[in-house]
Amino acid sequence: MPHDRAIWRQVAGLHASALDQGFLSTLGPAVLTELYRAIDTGPDSVLIVTQAGGQVTGFVSGSPGMGPVYRQMLRHPLRLGLALLPLLLAPRKVLGILEILRHGRKAGPAGTPALPRHELLSIAVTPAARGSGVAEQLYHDLSAHFRARGVEAFRIVVGDSLAPAHRFYTRMGALPVGRTAVHGDQGSVIYRQAL
Repeated sequence: MPHDRAIWRQVAGLHASALDQGFLSTLGPAVLTELYRAIDTGPDSVLIVTQAGGQVTGFVSGSPGMGPVYRQMLRHPLRLGLALLPLLLAPRKVLGILEILRHGRKAGPAGTPALPRHELLSIAVTPAARGSGVAEQLYHDLSAHFRARGVEAFRIVVGDSLAPAHRFYTRMGALPVGRTAVHGDQGSVIYRQAL
């Protein structure tokens, strides 16, 4: 059962603060709230949340690519339009959104083995929950969700500069299988997690 708007807002806030090196964080809380609403309510994607005292302490999201998430966002055009309206005055952000949409349609980079269709989209925990095993549990929960749907592997795209994330995914058993670049020259490693 999907969460409510208050949870989507908390997840959006945690995304903005914990994943602040990524482009999506620059789009603001309204766009992120719509993104996580779409992930949570979409038939093929999932948003798993941990809470303590009614507050989100961590989340993980996954989907068979971003296409289904974008289509779910478009099912509520008025909400999405209102969330995107402030960005019309920021041409670089509009170009970044278009690049994300274009990148989502591309096949994997040349020389990369066939990539799994399913993807870990985002994972974050609050500073207070770090080191407590919450991130590991969320990762296992997403793996179990995918496994229950017959998924054999999923991918994770991690920016080159995110050393703690690289250590985390390696520790969880994900293997680097290729590279990609989004937003110009910002390189990322593609990991594959077998299930």
